[in-house]
Amino acid sequence: APPVNLFGIGLPEIAVIMVVAFLALGPNRSIDMARTTGRMVRDIRRAINEITSAVNLDDDRPPQPRPPASGSPPPREGPPPQS
Repeated sequence: APPVNLFGIGLPEIAVIMVVAFLALGPNRSIDMARTTGRMVRDIRRAINEITSAVNLDDDRPPQPRPPASGSPPPREGPPPQS
């Protein structure tokens, strides 16, 4: 399995941060903090998945006609001129 790398932080660094947080907050508050962090991560992942699926749905639409390149005359509207 590939190594865990979250924002440039590896697994050993995450473990050290968790131990320091546990020691600083105590057992009760650190468990509450872990729950809150888990909920936030879940909500962020859900939002990212929704955005990704919305973008993928947009990709399935047929391509729209491109506007004319600058410098070229605009397309004519209506019937051709009578002489």
